[in-house]
Amino acid sequence: MSTKIILCTCGDTLNEKIDFKALADYAKNLEGVNEVIIRKAICTKNESKSLIKDLENANKLVTLACTRIVCEKPIETAMKEAGLSAENHVLVNGKEQIALVHSNKSEATQKAKKLIKAALAKVKNSKDMEKISYQRAQEALVVGGGISGLTAASELADQGFKVHVIERSPAIGGAMSLISKTYPEEDCTLCLRGPRMIEMLTKPGIIYHTSCTVKNVERTPKGFEITYVKEPFTVTSREDRGQPIELIKGPSGEYETVYSDGLTLAALKNVEKSKCGKCTSVYPAALLNPEEELGEKTIEVGSVILATGFEDFDPKGIPKWGYGLRNIITQYQMARLLDPFGPTGGIVARPSDAKIPRKIVMVQCVGSRDPEYQSYCSKYCCMAAIKHATVIKKLKSPQADISILYRDIRASGYGFESLYNEAKDLGVHFVHGDIDNVTPQGQGLCINYTDGLSRTQLLESDLLVLSTGMKPSEGSKELAELFNVELTESGFYKEIDEKVANIATRSPGVYIAGAAASPKNIPDSIAQAGAAAFMSGNYMRTYLTKKVNHPQVNEDNCGKCGICRSVCPYDAITIPEDEYPQFNPLLCQSCGLCVSSCPTRALNTPSFGYDLIDSQVEAVLSEKADKPVVIGFICDDCGYNLLDTAGFIKSEYSSSFIPIYVNCMSNLSLRNVLNSIKKGADGVMLVGCVNDRCHFLKGTQRSRGQMDIIEHFFKTSGIETPITILESSGTMVSQFTKALDEMMKKVEAI
Repeated sequence: MSTKIILCTCGDTLNEKIDFKALADYAKNLEGVNEVIIRKAICTKNESKSLIKDLENANKLVTLACTRIVCEKPIETAMKEAGLSAENHVLVNGKEQIALVHSNKSEATQKAKKLIKAALAKVKNSKDMEKISYQRAQEALVVGGGISGLTAASELADQGFKVHVIERSPAIGGAMSLISKTYPEEDCTLCLRGPRMIEMLTKPGIIYHTSCTVKNVERTPKGFEITYVKEPFTVTSREDRGQPIELIKGPSGEYETVYSDGLTLAALKNVEKSKCGKCTSVYPAALLNPEEELGEKTIEVGSVILATGFEDFDPKGIPKWGYGLRNIITQYQMARLLDPFGPTGGIVARPSDAKIPRKIVMVQCVGSRDPEYQSYCSKYCCMAAIKHATVIKKLKSPQADISILYRDIRASGYGFESLYNEAKDLGVHFVHGDIDNVTPQGQGLCINYTDGLSRTQLLESDLLVLSTGMKPSEGSKELAELFNVELTESGFYKEIDEKVANIATRSPGVYIAGAAASPKNIPDSIAQAGAAAFMSGNYMRTYLTKKVNHPQVNEDNCGKCGICRSVCPYDAITIPEDEYPQFNPLLCQSCGLCVSSCPTRALNTPSFGYDLIDSQVEAVLSEKADKPVVIGFICDDCGYNLLDTAGFIKSEYSSSFIPIYVNCMSNLSLRNVLNSIKKGADGVMLVGCVNDRCHFLKGTQRSRGQMDIIEHFFKTSGIETPITILESSGTMVSQFTKALDEMMKKVEAI
C-alpha cells in the first residue's frame, strides 16, 4: 500500500496555529506513508493540476485541510483524474476542527498528529466499493382523492408520469368539493367542482381506483409493489331524480343518495348526517370506475404520496358542547347549508323546524387545543367561522345576530386579518371566553361560558355552530404501517423534519401532503401537494448511482436469529428459509443498526465496521502521552456540522477531545465504547442527532439505550470513567462546549 499525506495550510492562514513542519516530520515516519506534501490551497483551481500530479503512484490519500464542505469535492475530482477512488481518501479537518478552536499551537499540533494517525488507520482498511445504477418505476401512486391528492396527481401527470389514485369512497373530490366558498377571498369552489373536476376526470395519465383500499405494500428495487382491493358498494334510496349532489355513508357501509331539495326538513336531516370524511360529492362528477372488477389487483410504482385528508372531531356525547341537542351543528354542516348546490339550496335554517335563525353562536376550539381531547390547533377553524359569519351577513341574512365565542383568534395567513376586520365591520360579535355548557331554553339554546376575567356569562342562540377540529382520517395508522411511515403523537403522518424536510417521510420515496400530514387549510394543502408532486417526480426521474455499502455476513457467526431483519428501518433485509440474511442494496441505507444489534458479531459494515472504528481509537490512544484523551464518537452528519460551527464562531474547547466519526449512532457498538476505555480513554462522549431528527431514524434512541446498559455495567463493575451522550444539532455549540467542560472536570477529578 502506498499512502500519501497532503497537508494544506489554507493560504498559510493555519501556520500560526499548527506547526506544519513538525506535523510533516511526524507523518513521514508513520507506517505505510511514502510521501508527505505541504500545499497552500488544494481547493482552488490553481492547485488542481499540482494535486493531480501529487497523487501519482499513490493508492491511498490522507489530507489535512479545511471543512469537507469546501475541500472534499475538489479533492475527489482530482482523485478521479488521477485514477483513484474516492473511498480511498480520508479528510482531516485541520481548520474548523483544530486551528480555529485551539489557540495553543503545541496542543493543536498534537491533536492534528492524533487525527492524522487515526485517518491513516481508517484509510488503510478502505477499499473500492461496487456501484449500481438504476431507475425507479415510472408510475406513481397517490392515496386519497381530495384536493391535495388531485393536485399532486395532476402535477405528476403534467410531468409525464402515469398516476394511480386510490380513493376509498365511490368518487373523487374530498372535503373541498362539499364546501361552497373558500377564504380569504370567499371564492366559489364550483370552479373546482365544475370545469376543474371534469378536467381531472379526463386528464390523460391519471387512473382512478375508487372504492378501493391499499391492502399490502412490498418494497422492490425499483419502488413499491402495491396490492389494493376494489370493494363493492351499495347505494340506497336512489331515485330517478336527476343528478345527485352527495353520498352519505351509513353505519353499515351503504351510501345514501342526497339531492338538492330546497328548504325541507328532510334536506335539513341530510345536513345533520353530513360529517367531514364520511361524505362524498358526486356533483358534477358521476361515480367513477364502476366497471373496474372487484377484488385484489397489483401495481408497481416508483413513488407514493399519502394525501388521505382528515376527519372532523366528533363532539357527540361530551356535555359541555351539547352536540346531539336540537339545532347544534358543526362548521362543516354549516358549509353544507351555505352551499347553493347543497341539500337546502344554500338556505341557512334550523334543523328542528326549518326556520331562519335570528341569533347564531359559533364556538371555537371544539376538540382542539384541549389536552383532554386534541392538544393541537387545527389551524383552519377560526377562519372557517369568520368566513361563514361573513357570508351569512353579506349574502344570506344581514340582520342575523352572530357571535363567535373564542379563546384566541388565529388569522395568520395572507388576507386573513382583512377578512377578520371585515367581519367586525359587518357586526359580527367576537366574544372572548371558554364554553362551560349548553342547555335548551324554550325553542332556543343557552350557552354558558367563562370570560377572560373568569366571570360566568351567558349567550342565547337559535342555532349553535361548533368549530370542530381536524383529526387524522380513518385508516391512517394502517397505511402508516404498510408504508413504514411514522405517525406523530396526534396520529398524523410524520415528516423527517418539520423545518427542512416536511414533505418527505422516513420511508424513501414516500411523501405526504395536505391535512394528512397536519391540520391545514386549502391553500396550504394545495401548495404542499405541489411540492410533494415535484419531489415524487424527481425521485422517480433521477438515474441513481449507489454505493453497495450494505453489511457483510460472516456465515460462521450467524445464527439466523432474525434480529437484524426486525430492527431494519428500511425493510432492506430478508432471511429466506434455512438461509443467511440477504440485503437489498437499493434499500439499505447503511445505518448500521443491524450491525450493532447482532448478538454474534456476524455483520460488519465495510466503511464503518467494528474493527475500523477500533483501529482509529487505538491509533489516537497510542499518542496519548501525559495529557488526558476524551474520545468523541460523532455522528457524521449533525455532529460533524456541530464541530464545524464551533470552528466558524471560534468557540474554543479542550484539545483533549478527539472526534471519531461514525455514520450513525445506530452503528456504534458497545464493544467500541468499552474498547476505547480499555485502551486508555479518560472519557467518552457520544454526539448524535437531536431526538426524532436522526437522519437514519433510530440512531439517538439506539445510543441512548446502549448508554443505559453501559452506565449499569460501570456502576456494578466500579468503573469511574465518565461517559455522556449529547443530542445535538449543527448549531448547538454552547451545549456541546458546556457538556465537554463538565466532562473534563470529572476527568481531572479522577
